[in-house]
Amino acid sequence: MADPRTTARAAAADRAARRRRRLAIRREAQDRMADIHGTPSGNALHSPRVIGGAVFLLIVLGVLLVRRVSHVVEDERPYPHYTAIRSLNNLATALGRYRFHVGSYPSEAQGLSALMKNPGEEGWNGPYVIQLKSDPWGTPYVYAVDADGNADVSTAGPDCVPGTPDDLRPDPDSYDPGTEWTNGWLKVEDRLPRLERFFDDQDDQ
Repeated sequence: MADPRTTARAAAADRAARRRRRLAIRREAQDRMADIHGTPSGNALHSPRVIGGAVFLLIVLGVLLVRRVSHVVEDERPYPHYTAIRSLNNLATALGRYRFHVGSYPSEAQGLSALMKNPGEEGWNGPYVIQLKSDPWGTPYVYAVDADGNADVSTAGPDCVPGTPDDLRPDPDSYDPGTEWTNGWLKVEDRLPRLERFFDDQDDQ
């Protein structure tokens, strides 16, 4: 039969061992919680994993930012059709002002260049446009005069072939600019003296 004192001592030692294990587990848990909520150490911040993650995050943010900016630029860029219509309306208005001063539209032989340089018509008081550009598709604007003397300016459109369904024309009302603009209209040498000297220099060359 076992000695009662020996049994009691064994039981007490077992309880003490279990108490030490519980204390060790509690201290380990507290240390881990402190690591989670505490300030990262310098070594942790400079670890390859942390640096690699930060670089990857910056790359992803940069790509997203570039795509966003590209979409914004594309949205703000005018569509070719809108640009063409705006230019056609400006040309039609310039032709209307030319007709107001000269009495008729330029002939087909004179063309749209008559809006920039006097083709020898009395009453010409331009230039009515600063420059003549091609349409957004790289094709010169088409100018014609019908049998009744009415002007028709158009663009060949995306297919660059005149007389096809994608041709564009200005608002018909643009050919009639009214008369309000004449109140402040100045002679070309008063309105654009530098441009007039430029034309004179071109004639001398």
